[in-house]
Amino acid sequence: MWLLLLTGLLWSVGGVFIKTNDANAFVISSIRGGVAAIVFFVALRGRPKMTWSRPQVLGALAYSGVLTCFVLSTTMTSAANAILLEYTAPIFVAILGWLILRERLRVYDIFAIVGVAIGMYLLMSSNLSGGHLTGNMVGVATGVCYAIFVICLRLQKEVSPYETVLLGNIFTFLIGLPFFFIAPPAPGSIPPVIFLGVFQIAIPYLLLTYSSKNAKAIDITLLTILEPLLNPVWVFLVTGENPGVRTFIGGTVLLVVVILKSLVTLKQPTEQEGALPTEPPPTEPPPTGTE
Repeated sequence: MWLLLLTGLLWSVGGVFIKTNDANAFVISSIRGGVAAIVFFVALRGRPKMTWSRPQVLGALAYSGVLTCFVLSTTMTSAANAILLEYTAPIFVAILGWLILRERLRVYDIFAIVGVAIGMYLLMSSNLSGGHLTGNMVGVATGVCYAIFVICLRLQKEVSPYETVLLGNIFTFLIGLPFFFIAPPAPGSIPPVIFLGVFQIAIPYLLLTYSSKNAKAIDITLLTILEPLLNPVWVFLVTGENPGVRTFIGGTVLLVVVILKSLVTLKQPTEQEGALPTEPPPTEPPPTGTE
């Protein structure tokens, strides 16, 4: 339980470290992904089992999209909007599962989709100045990319998710590499990003995997929800960024819908969505928070 709380806490610091860093967003994403890739490579003892299957490569690209889009969104809109829009992922998982995997949409899925749509509208209409609309759209793209990542993990039967995540971090590093020459980072901006790669991406994922062996699925879902709750708080305390009333209302609606959907899903053990609740089976993704 404590490790799960620590996981959510470590995930939540991403916003404030990104907001207070002057480096280019692609550079931040690249360094963070590269460092995380090194940690995962070590965790796999230098022997990752790469299949290079279509789901593994596409899943890695989608995971890279999550990492990159989250950083871009955080730099372009409020930290609250960036993280909350990522938490629309379970709804996109339901939609893509219906379209691609032919999974049946249940009544509560329909209600959840409508509820998330309302929350997204409030979030995206809260501040449309200064490029915030573009940042909000990139935030939605984060959720879509995470949903594709989840679907790709499902398509890899009996395959560990670590290799997909490792490859995704490598892709993220390579995507941002040209920006080291286009917008070279100041030396002082690099150590905080290295910290993110180790303590906000790699270690939380490893903690989640370890703690989930003895934790209930509902504990994983609810305790790691600390991330979207605390992320905007740290940013507000450090930078004074106030996301506004609409963001608060929209975020509340979105999180309530996601939590309720997770609770209902957990009562369907044979047909779990897999976007939020469980980790023990190797094909299941972590809760949203790998950004």
